Amino acid sequence: GWQNFATAISDDRFLSSVKHLIRYLLFGACLQVVLGVALALILYECIKNNTLRTIILILLVLPMMLPPSIVGVLWKFLLQANNGGFNHLLINLHLLPAMERIDWLSSKLSLWAITLVDVWQWTALPLLIVYSGRVSLPPAIYEAARVDGASGWLVLRRITLPMLKEIIAIAFIIRFMDAYKFVDHVSVMTQGGPSESSELPVFIAF
Repeated sequence: GWQNFATAISDDRFLSSVKHLIRYLLFGACLQVVLGVALALILYECIKNNTLRTIILILLVLPMMLPPSIVGVLWKFLLQANNGGFNHLLINLHLLPAMERIDWLSSKLSLWAITLVDVWQWTALPLLIVYSGRVSLPPAIYEAARVDGASGWLVLRRITLPMLKEIIAIAFIIRFMDAYKFVDHVSVMTQGGPSESSELPVFIAF
């Protein structure tokens, strides 16, 4: 009965997983929405060629179309300490000494690595939501602003973002709902480890 809930709430492992979830929500789900909004507005405002804009949009959406379990396996290999492609990329870019290796799936970095993978895969969702909202905004308002001599920054602050606030809020809600169910990458990449460092409440339930 209710004792099961009391046991769960007072369990150190469960409380630790809740802290991990809060970190993931703050640095994962929020970052996805912020990046999605930025990319959507850059794509609409800066790319004037419709064909090029469509191609870029398709490329940005491709990660979201992959099964999360496949993405987890792919990134697990890329983030390996010794033979992982991510470390080799940093070495080739001279961002990491040739003899040094970062263990991305260690107890200190495993949760951040999983968050990075989730951002890579799911930023496209808020991007699509915000992009569709920006396309639907009436152009007459922007023409009037240009006639009045409003700068691009002023138009962004006073017109675009206020008119998109409900759509951005929907993107936040959807990503927060999905974040609570975030179990695929954890299960495939770390199994909640090492030392329960990447466990989330839904993984414990699983």
